Amino acid sequence: MPFVLPTKDLQNDRVRLVRFNPAEHIPLLYKEHQIYPELWRYFPVPGDAVKSEASLQEWYDVVFVNESSRALWAVFDVETGEFTGCVGLLNTAVEQKTTEIGYVTVAKRWHRTHVNTNMCGLLMRFCFDDLKMRRVQWQAHAENAPSVNAAQRLGFKLEGVMRWQRVLPVGREGLTRPGEVEPGRHSAMLAVCWDDWEAEGFQAGLQAKMDRRA
Repeated sequence: MPFVLPTKDLQNDRVRLVRFNPAEHIPLLYKEHQIYPELWRYFPVPGDAVKSEASLQEWYDVVFVNESSRALWAVFDVETGEFTGCVGLLNTAVEQKTTEIGYVTVAKRWHRTHVNTNMCGLLMRFCFDDLKMRRVQWQAHAENAPSVNAAQRLGFKLEGVMRWQRVLPVGREGLTRPGEVEPGRHSAMLAVCWDDWEAEGFQAGLQAKMDRRA
């Protein structure tokens, strides 16, 4: 099922976002999980989803193929051409003009580089300027400080923590309730809204972060 809104590949001089092609990109994503098993430590996905390329394909089919509110991009470094991760949209509601940046995955060797800021910055610009969203949100496991911090560096505002917001698959890291096997999690909710985006200095500040060289 296609995404509910038109999409396209995105690129600047640092990263390139390509609509996810399972045949081409699942092997690359699986390889990164083999290199760094903690890659999806806080993701609300079953642990066995990444045990093989076949299981990762099954996960993709369930999450994306039959769900029109979600879309995924594979991300590549422009200079080297190397696969650096993926990023997507979910919980997209056309009528409400809202969407959410998620599935933020950066290969271990590309942590603390230009990748996350640029891939998310490009996607934010696409959401506000092309899709005309009024609200772009970001949810994270409340214990996932790196994700919350990354969102705030991009300009997302922490709106609060939703307690017991999600039931997690058995075996995932989370909170427990006596008598139940599935853990749960509190979720941090952050957002950038259209008036933040259009406020003086916001886009220039984000662009400066995207342009920054180490």
